[in-house]
Amino acid sequence: MPYGKGSEHLGNGDELELLRAYEPVARFTEGEYFFPVSVERYVSRASLWRHEPGAGPVQVVEPGRLSLGSLAAAGGAEQGLGYALSGIGSGESHAHIPLRDRPPHLSRSSRLASVGLTGRLVDTLNRFSLLFRGSVPGGSAAHSFLLQRDHLGTDRPTYYGRVVRDGSWIVCQYWFFYSFNNWRSAFGGVNEHEADWEQVTVYIDAAAPAGPDGLPSPSWVVFSAHEEVGDDLRRRWDDPDLTTTGGRHPVVFVGAGSHSGAYLPGDYLITVRPPRLRGLVGALRWSARLLAPWSPEDRGNLGIPYVDYARGDGRSVGPGQDEPWHPVLVGDETPWVRDFRGLWGRDTRDRLGGERGPAGPRYGRDGVVRQAWADPVGWAGLAKVVPDPAEEKRLVALRTQHDLDRLAQLDREMTALRHELTVAAAGLPAAAPEVRALAPEEQRLLAMRMEHTRLADEVRRTTTAEPVPDHPHAHLLHRRLPMEPATGFLGRARSWWAVLSTPLILWAIGAVVSPLPVSGQETALVLLLVLLGVEGLVRGKFLAVVLRILVACGLGLGLVVLWFDGRYVVTFTFFAAALLVLLVNVREATRR
Repeated sequence: MPYGKGSEHLGNGDELELLRAYEPVARFTEGEYFFPVSVERYVSRASLWRHEPGAGPVQVVEPGRLSLGSLAAAGGAEQGLGYALSGIGSGESHAHIPLRDRPPHLSRSSRLASVGLTGRLVDTLNRFSLLFRGSVPGGSAAHSFLLQRDHLGTDRPTYYGRVVRDGSWIVCQYWFFYSFNNWRSAFGGVNEHEADWEQVTVYIDAAAPAGPDGLPSPSWVVFSAHEEVGDDLRRRWDDPDLTTTGGRHPVVFVGAGSHSGAYLPGDYLITVRPPRLRGLVGALRWSARLLAPWSPEDRGNLGIPYVDYARGDGRSVGPGQDEPWHPVLVGDETPWVRDFRGLWGRDTRDRLGGERGPAGPRYGRDGVVRQAWADPVGWAGLAKVVPDPAEEKRLVALRTQHDLDRLAQLDREMTALRHELTVAAAGLPAAAPEVRALAPEEQRLLAMRMEHTRLADEVRRTTTAEPVPDHPHAHLLHRRLPMEPATGFLGRARSWWAVLSTPLILWAIGAVVSPLPVSGQETALVLLLVLLGVEGLVRGKFLAVVLRILVACGLGLGLVVLWFDGRYVVTFTFFAAALLVLLVNVREATRR
């Protein structure tokens, strides 16, 4: 194992028992198309493709000729790098799901109604970019759905589990394979791709007291989540956001189409910032900070907005549910896991990555081992957390003694330094150069006093007889919560405004700046200002929109003035500053 001297792999019997003891309950959203299936069945129906430089994908192995045992060999010396499995083949022919087989329609909220105009414009750019970057062909989701229905056995939901020890941690990891992610086409999400790997990881303290059944309760759990890293990935077992069954089985609410995991049921607004668009998003955030310094929530939501529907009102799989899991043990010695680094799903060569199939549970698309696989403890930010209370007490005692030794050393150094300072300044005027030259030593004494105060507080805190436990959310930088549903007439009106306003505003801008002899440009300008004003009212940020309009107009006017006569720049600057201060002061005065 890659975790050091204290790590060991459990025997197969122990692994299966532990996986069964802590396996999660998956609650899907009504309207979900795809569920965890057997990779063995998928591979047996899949073809293998390789991208030739300048020639596009070339089929290497035909459907029906692959198995898990032959997968790594088919990938060649590079272990499948540059190769991709596909259950839909070239995907160029269209398919349709029969009406009788289609899942119930999911009633969706408007993702665009929950973000501002800038976020909606970024979303428009992302949609437009699908015309120029790789994306899955139309009909791919239907192909995969029919493949799942006829051959992949959704009546036997499967997970691929592994158990590892890392010091005092026992880690139970559950990997789920879906034949398709139809988030974009079925649920208005950002991306769509063939195949999907997701996971749930449970962390158990090996030294924790056992319950009546002889097994300890888990300490932490991690669900697959979008845009979460480190400490924000995990939840403590006593977190009120976490639902469990039987005291040991975490409940994961699975996002419709995306298959991400949520701790609370509901609809989640999340913004994606693709790596290749981060420069654009950063520039827009900078402009938002400049033009609307009082709207940090808008800057935080700037990106490609989407709603993840994780309602948990559909199919439920796991312990105590209508359908049980069918576990398969995997590990570092499982050949298809270890020896195939290719993609599980069609490789669209999408430059942003959102439309490409994923790699397997052990690897990323670049063939490098995933951190979630290589170091699940560090990946979840638990390397700094001591699971064993007895070991934690021992470490606290060591740190306390170290702090006490340092406090004693500081006392000696501060006493000596104070004596040196008083001797050096004795009998001299306060303004004497010799006294002025003592300032660096005074700063050094102050730094030691600050360190002494900090260490004394730490010793006092660690030696308290009754330590106060941390709140379950104390480690979180960002707590992911479902959004409030938009209800009633105003909610529907806001949703429709989000749908119609962006194209109307874009049309008005085009009409205003058009170099063609188009009549009615003045009318288009008035319409644009009205649309922007309504946007501000709907979003509850009328003053922010007015300020942005004035700043934009002022910048344009300033450029014109500068072109003709630079003497007006100073006047213009003072007028703009006065207007800005007036708007800010009015907003502060009217704030409740």
